[in-house]
Order: sequence, then C-alpha cells, then structure tokens
Amino acid sequence: MKKVMIAVMALVFNMFLFSCSDDSVAEVDSLYDIQATEGDDGNPPPPPPPPGGNK
Repeated sequence: MKKVMIAVMALVFNMFLFSCSDDSVAEVDSLYDIQATEGDDGNPPPPPPPPGGNK
C-alpha cells in the first residue's frame, strides 16, 4: 500500500510541472533573438561633445 501511495503522489506532483498556457514556439523563440543596434556597417559614430563646450 505504501508503494501505491508513493506512485500516486509522484503522479500528482508531476502534474504541477505542466504549463496550462498555450504559448506558441515562435513567441518563445522570439524572446531570444539578438538584434544589433549599431556598428554593423563599420565603426560606430563618436559620442557627442559634452554640454557647455570648451571655455
């Protein structure tokens, strides 16, 4: 009887591992896409001069 209870408990606890949401694979994969923002065409532009300029 103890083995049966352990088996039933294992089945019940494993049911909590399943997700009830219906996210598509494409939505999940899009989270990991890396998009370059600058610098693909060569060196990035220099930073702007500090405010106030030279005195």
